Amino acid sequence: MQPAELGTTPLPPAVRAGAFHAYFVYDVADTIDLERLGAIGEGSERAPLQLRREASSAFIGYPTPPVAARLPRSFDGIQQRAKIFDYGVVSIRLTQSLAGEWADYASHARLLRNDERWPVLANETLERILADIAPALDEPHAPLLEDYFAFEVESFVEPVRAAELLGPYADALASLVLGEERRLMPAERDEALRVAFAYFEDDLVVVQWDTAFVYDRREGANAVEDILEFANTQLAELRTYDALLDFELDTIYKLDVKKSGRRFGRKPAQAAADRLRYLIVDVLELTDRASNALKITGDAYYARLYRGAAGRLGLGDWQRQIDSKLQSVNEMYRFFADQAQTARGEFMEVVIILLIALELVVGVLALRH
Repeated sequence: MQPAELGTTPLPPAVRAGAFHAYFVYDVADTIDLERLGAIGEGSERAPLQLRREASSAFIGYPTPPVAARLPRSFDGIQQRAKIFDYGVVSIRLTQSLAGEWADYASHARLLRNDERWPVLANETLERILADIAPALDEPHAPLLEDYFAFEVESFVEPVRAAELLGPYADALASLVLGEERRLMPAERDEALRVAFAYFEDDLVVVQWDTAFVYDRREGANAVEDILEFANTQLAELRTYDALLDFELDTIYKLDVKKSGRRFGRKPAQAAADRLRYLIVDVLELTDRASNALKITGDAYYARLYRGAAGRLGLGDWQRQIDSKLQSVNEMYRFFADQAQTARGEFMEVVIILLIALELVVGVLALRH
């Protein structure tokens, strides 16, 4: 089979069946009680991970499966689906079928990726869902958004192997993943395709920080895209915690600690210490809930895929940044707790001195009488 040529860049065969997926992942609350969800869209149900048996499904799964809701189609026949996670995240997926010659497939995918109607539709859909599930939200807050795009190919018009996509077709594939029309430099191409996974010789997943290419049969593609979606929900969570810590730290930094002395007093210091203690507990509890939302053990295919996606999204870097800020919060908590203890001790010393002085005064008055 000779690859089709466009200039000097070999192109894969035409796409027989494919799709473009846009994920809009919103952190909307501390937690969501999935048992209290009412009717959503055209029906909803629990959505456990459906993994291929060959890839060792026992290695990865949800302790608490999210709820998936089918939503009405929108403009241009766009399919909508919402997934609600118990750790406070709502993910809206918009899907449009995509097929044709590779050049047309890639061009259409770039247009869809930059279509400003998609985020507008996602926001409108989120507002309707939040209205429906309002009683199930615990500590709702302004949504924080993460978006992610997946280019899916279920089949080509001719058989294609993963080695071909990463070999002769690498330039075309890298340009698709990065949303570029021109051929990339070899170093950029190699970096774009660096995080790639294939279980069989005729499937492939390429993961970037904001996009992914998924070439697989329907059941395999669904599993891969669910894992990528989950990784993005974790990113939304970590960004939320980071913003919360930034806000609280800014608030604490504004306290005039240098001039506190006796004027700072026990009550302000104790109030600041209590605020920081509750913040530490809340963040640790929420991060623990999110990090344990997917159980992964061993080194099976899907576990490696998740770790590759987590690396591309920088989840480890975000977690380390949050840990560093939590350490700062801990140090400030200890400082304010010490301030409160010192103020309490000084107050008791003053009380004792006053009592002694009062006793002396009473004694002197008694002697005079």
